[in-house]
Amino acid sequence: MNKFFLHFLCLYLILIPIDSISQEWIELSGYNSVGRHHPITVANDNYGFMITGQSASFSNNLDDVFKYNPITDEWSQISSFPGTARGYAYGVSNNNYAYCGFGSDNFGFPTDWWRFDMETEDWIQLASFPGSGRNHPAMVYAGNKVFVGLGSNLNGNLNDWWEYDISNNVWQELTSFIGLPRHHPFYFGIDNKVYVGFGHGDDVLSQLNIFNDFYVWDLSTETWSQLNNFPGEARVAGTQFSINGKGYILSGDGEDHAELDYGEFWEYNPENDSWIELEPHPGGARWAPGTFIIGCDVYLTSGLIGATASYPSDLYKFQINDSCGCMDQNAFNYSSTASVDDGNCCYNSGCTDENAFNYSPEACFDDNSCIAINLGCTDPDFSDFDIDANLEMYTGGPNGLSDFGTGGYHYNDSWDMVFDVLEDTYLTSVEINAQNPGEITIDIGSLNGNIISQFVVNLDYGWNLVELNTLLVEGDNYTIGVTGNNKNLGLYRNDAVPQGVFPIQVADRLTIVGNTTDSPEAYFYYFYNWTIDASCSGTLSTSTAQSDNFLIYPNPVSDYLYFRKKDSFSSSNRINIINSQGQIVFSSELKENKPLSVSHLDNGVYFIEILNNDLVYRDKIYIN
Repeated sequence: MNKFFLHFLCLYLILIPIDSISQEWIELSGYNSVGRHHPITVANDNYGFMITGQSASFSNNLDDVFKYNPITDEWSQISSFPGTARGYAYGVSNNNYAYCGFGSDNFGFPTDWWRFDMETEDWIQLASFPGSGRNHPAMVYAGNKVFVGLGSNLNGNLNDWWEYDISNNVWQELTSFIGLPRHHPFYFGIDNKVYVGFGHGDDVLSQLNIFNDFYVWDLSTETWSQLNNFPGEARVAGTQFSINGKGYILSGDGEDHAELDYGEFWEYNPENDSWIELEPHPGGARWAPGTFIIGCDVYLTSGLIGATASYPSDLYKFQINDSCGCMDQNAFNYSSTASVDDGNCCYNSGCTDENAFNYSPEACFDDNSCIAINLGCTDPDFSDFDIDANLEMYTGGPNGLSDFGTGGYHYNDSWDMVFDVLEDTYLTSVEINAQNPGEITIDIGSLNGNIISQFVVNLDYGWNLVELNTLLVEGDNYTIGVTGNNKNLGLYRNDAVPQGVFPIQVADRLTIVGNTTDSPEAYFYYFYNWTIDASCSGTLSTSTAQSDNFLIYPNPVSDYLYFRKKDSFSSSNRINIINSQGQIVFSSELKENKPLSVSHLDNGVYFIEILNNDLVYRDKIYIN
């Protein structure tokens, strides 16, 4: 497919096929470098490229170049851009060539113009742009030419219009844009026409002037015409693309130049000059991200998430070409309407719900066989056997830092997560990711301010497993948070949780309902991989012995365990202490009125096994 993409630093370009009902955004591997706004993003059929941009400080122009391989889902850094480091630069691509320039560097507004060979990764400098350098122009590929115009520089907003002839390496000025001068417009090309509109014009009576008008440049007649105004909110600094004879605009800032309420996505039909709103992209609206297309998918990276003031170095993809699909009739997801095979044919069916008891990681097609998790004792020989239980321990909630959208390290201790407990449950552990090592206090409490359990822990850099071993009785509005030293540590939180993530179910025992901020479903604070325990305890026997024959205390324990028995101890009583891996870590004769030291054992969950003739008593203890 001969596709040409325009990518500019201030637009968040996301593409979604209209007729598809099974597509979804998929998070991929991010690049290992500083987050940025206004990268140049281009692609050929095999690789995507991210070129230059400006770091989140708004002062550091970049010249690095990253290459993305969709087959391996890996980024690699390649040779730097040969021009000056810059932000607000623009680029378009067609087949194996990308054309890049404009923006601003540390010296002003450069007019150099470059061709990048995406196959050989070589750069060639072309004829410089003869007009004024600028930020935020419109840039569109059409008819083997590149059209550039509008934008802004120190002289203000511009309305000139230029054509670059690729074959002859020549620039030519054309008839100026007929709308008011502006920067950060939306734009795309369809067939032999270029569409331009929206953007930020000169202030009127000290008021922002954000447009919703729309225009078309006809290559064959070299004339401008005005089209119908956009039916939604005026906007600026989003992104755009065209494919299959239609144009698309996505995300950006609204008429007040603040982020849109959500990642709005619209389709333009040139046949009847009309717009239709489509499903928005996940997370908050972005300013100045980058996108590229490979095959059937559009890839989104970087930019500013206005609601959280964060600059992610992430990557998402979405299938945008509704002619793509699986063309193998033997596959579960065969599409009779597909004309392009997307390489995603599925031959393994099963449960695809990661939170189900029978989740199959190999399955790519859900066969409606998923079984809900029901925690409890699964061994019928124990007195607390639960006939409905299918699992005894479970780890849920977010597994990785990117499970719930973008994020970063956070430095205060004011906000907690809120959760409900549906049945008495041991919360065994959570994981925390710290930017710096140090001591922190973790509080488990309630919304009314009462503290139920408190833990002082020393964190290392990166991931930390924090043992809690706390019994939580059935109830609502529990909280878990930190106090103390977080301004020096930095704990990771997700700051743009997609809509629909909350409530978060952890098996059938806990429900994470939100956080304590004014935006309870927008953030996820600090605590990943919640592990809960409902394993067997009580009496294991072929006789009628009861679970209250023995009393073991205290629990949790830090130094000595004590034992009581209704009847006197016999000489045949023996005790085993078993770790969570099933290994016996201590074994000895159990004597009446003699405490048992456990201070030499590591913190964690252990099983106590007391053998008395034909009886086996088993219980769970927490060493902390």
